[in-house]
Amino acid sequence: MIIKGKTAVVFDVEVFPNVFTCTAKDTETGKVLRLEISSRKDNTELIRNLFRQKQYIFVGYNNIHYDNPIINYILSNQKVTTARIKAYSDQIIGGDVNALQQYKYSNIFSSMDLLTMLFSEKLRVGLKEMEVTMRFRNVQEYEGDFDSWLPESEIDKMLAYNLNDVEATEELLNRCEKEIRLREGIEKEFGVNVMSKDGMTIGTEILKTKYLEKTGKQWWEIKDLRSPCDIIDLKDVIFPFIHYDTPVLKSFLEEFKSQSVGTGRKAYNKHFLLGGCDVSVGVGGIHTKNEPEIIIPKEDEILADSDVNSLYPSLIISYNLVPKHLGKEFLEVYGDIREQRLYAKHHPEISGNDIKNSTYKLALNGATGNYQNEHSWLYDPVAVMKIRINGQLLLLMLTEKLIKHGARIKQLNTDGVLYTIKKNVDLDSILKQWEDETKLTLETEEYEAFYQFAINDYLAVGKGYKETKNPKLLKYKGLFIPKVSLGKGMQPMVIPKAINAWFTDKVPVEETIMNNKDINDFITYQKVGKKFSVEYKGNLVQHINRYYVSKSGYGGCLYKCTVDDDGRRVDYTNMLKGYDVTLVNNLEDVKEFPKDINYQYYIYQAKKIINQLENKQLSLYDIFDYDIEGA
Repeated sequence: MIIKGKTAVVFDVEVFPNVFTCTAKDTETGKVLRLEISSRKDNTELIRNLFRQKQYIFVGYNNIHYDNPIINYILSNQKVTTARIKAYSDQIIGGDVNALQQYKYSNIFSSMDLLTMLFSEKLRVGLKEMEVTMRFRNVQEYEGDFDSWLPESEIDKMLAYNLNDVEATEELLNRCEKEIRLREGIEKEFGVNVMSKDGMTIGTEILKTKYLEKTGKQWWEIKDLRSPCDIIDLKDVIFPFIHYDTPVLKSFLEEFKSQSVGTGRKAYNKHFLLGGCDVSVGVGGIHTKNEPEIIIPKEDEILADSDVNSLYPSLIISYNLVPKHLGKEFLEVYGDIREQRLYAKHHPEISGNDIKNSTYKLALNGATGNYQNEHSWLYDPVAVMKIRINGQLLLLMLTEKLIKHGARIKQLNTDGVLYTIKKNVDLDSILKQWEDETKLTLETEEYEAFYQFAINDYLAVGKGYKETKNPKLLKYKGLFIPKVSLGKGMQPMVIPKAINAWFTDKVPVEETIMNNKDINDFITYQKVGKKFSVEYKGNLVQHINRYYVSKSGYGGCLYKCTVDDDGRRVDYTNMLKGYDVTLVNNLEDVKEFPKDINYQYYIYQAKKIINQLENKQLSLYDIFDYDIEGA
């Protein structure tokens, strides 16, 4: 892959007291370099020569915080030994900020970090979890001790482990090409360095650039500005025009206004019943508590979902909810960004507008997250409280209007409401009246059916699906999502596929599951913390294990245990109680589709969800009323 005119070289390093390894792969030619500093070989000069080549950009996973400083240390010091490299590595791992900073930002070679590009700090996951969710062929952990000497006979095995990580990183790089091309476009368009930055960070960077251009200020003049506070009186936060007629809402609003709260998201929370729904409102947001339910509108009803368009950005612009210390110039910048984004969105035929649309969307959405970040130049907890509080109170005003016209509320969340309402009601007028009162706009979508397991777990069937079978009319969330998201955990995909096929097209669960011949759809994984050990068939195995559920007697139980000071394994916990599993950490070991899959397990899990939605008792006969050869 070519990135910014340079050949991408994927790399990974490992450090032991007596061995340093670096494996690098040219993504254009496929050539692999296995470099080491050890008792048998000294590739120090080759390593220095490689990383000084200006035609390469070096790509890693978490390399900004580890691999890059290690390589920079080697490039910057004439006398390098494995002991010195290990000592510096230990400083980084031990959290020595000064040691890390000394070499972290040395611009000796070009690089980018896929970890920091994909995830904000709180959402980051290790490479092994990425390998699982990528369905990478070999999920391989090193189970040895990096603080112990590595025998010379084990170095080649370590280099093979190195190469596996490099090839996994290359696979991830290829999957991220769209994100990489976006960042190339952003750098060219806006002149900012964003190749290793996540979306929120990019958004904040664009805001900063535009604000400095608008004000003529320098970064050092604003980087330490904040508008902190400890206590917020909610009566000073709530818009004065917000009002309700329903007694429960009037009472709630009065109580809400009497509160003085801290700046956290859990400072105040109130539950009440509204139109038959259990509603939770607080400084952190609004949502309903939803039990499993199938929602299908009657002949004289529509099932609709009305969402506020760009709720938080719209509130910022319509009500001047900007950081106090940044003034009207920030509002002008933010408003201009939204206008340019909308123009770019509606004129995709103009060259460069796809980049502008995506970039400005990041800028708009990146603001409010940093309003509550005390380390950010955007920090203003009062402003973010006004956004969060008034957003949900305005949504309650919409909900009340709908209820007055006979709507039955099914779900309330941050920026929308799901409801059924009679077809003869002038819904457009109700929604338009609310838009006029609030300066916000709504987007309303109709559904044929809504299968709701919980507020963040549902399958929505769009209007027209029954006739067209257009998959684009299906919306999934949570446990209904039928595809794996990178770094987001992974249930066996055959389960949501079977559930969805049953609800949308009445395909029997057994048919979907037993006709599926993709082993990946049956696989899930378990991750265990380093303080525990994992045992399978009497042997200790790695901490992240990929497996499918197998018939009794074919696989084995996967146990979590601890190893005491005497080397005894104690405190066993069966990680999938009642079931055997077969490990598939290396998919290349699966030569043909397995015959030992425990279909009963997967069918039961799918029917358990379906049963809770259909609200009928699932008997053993219901589960096992089919014939499985060899079951």
